[in-house]
Amino acid sequence: MSILKSISEGFKLAISAKRIIPFLIINLIVFYSLIIFLGQIISFAALGVNPLALLTSLGTYIVLFIIMALIDLWITGAITHQAKYPNKSLMDSFRYSTSKYLVIFASTILVGIIAVILSLPQYIGFLLALIWTLIIFYLYPAIIIGGKGVIDSFKETWNVFKKFPLETFVTWLLIGIISIIIVAVFTVPMIFYLIGSILSLLPMDESIYVNNTLTRNLVKTEILPKLIDAVKSPIFFVYFFIFCLGMSLQKVFSVCTKARLYINLKKGKKSTEEE
Repeated sequence: MSILKSISEGFKLAISAKRIIPFLIINLIVFYSLIIFLGQIISFAALGVNPLALLTSLGTYIVLFIIMALIDLWITGAITHQAKYPNKSLMDSFRYSTSKYLVIFASTILVGIIAVILSLPQYIGFLLALIWTLIIFYLYPAIIIGGKGVIDSFKETWNVFKKFPLETFVTWLLIGIISIIIVAVFTVPMIFYLIGSILSLLPMDESIYVNNTLTRNLVKTEILPKLIDAVKSPIFFVYFFIFCLGMSLQKVFSVCTKARLYINLKKGKKSTEEE
């Protein structure tokens, strides 16, 4: 019952503009930056742009993505707090997340280091990494909702997982399946648009594909530049926004469901309306 209850509560909490918008802003920036960089790579392949400029752009984007990842941790803390106190203002949740940010950051670094180490052994690395993912399933709820420090948050998530391994695994699996469905539904329009754009750029004359050199020149001079133009069109941005909206909905759902399961397993079966 705790599993279905938590998923239901997580989805209900995710259908909220105030919780989706912070992640939506992050996703719009990150994915649009990736599109721009991909366009630069295509331009480099098609037109032979200066590789030094491409490397400079790569460095800039790496810095941008690191900054966005740090902000994402801050937002995750705030949304986790919202899962416990949905009626509080988002600013209150961000203030609390700020007060716990160093703990969130340090814990995330430790999680990453241990995950890399566990994934190194051949054959069993994947299994160890999966088990580690389940063990730290409640890490952010332990920090934000449980008020734990770095070491205590790891002890807390281990204790909850050890007591409720089946609930943890099933919820993790269901979150993954539902997240894939959400992202797929919101991504389909953009994929169809891109496929349609690519097909419309292909010449109908079959004889043109016989000559490999001619085909490569056609790709460089006609198809790639037009594909870049298609991505820059206003229609694409509509589909791109829908995609980012789906990614944001999925993230809020995942964060809130983890937090609600932590609350329901630790503190009984109070509903979100009762808190």
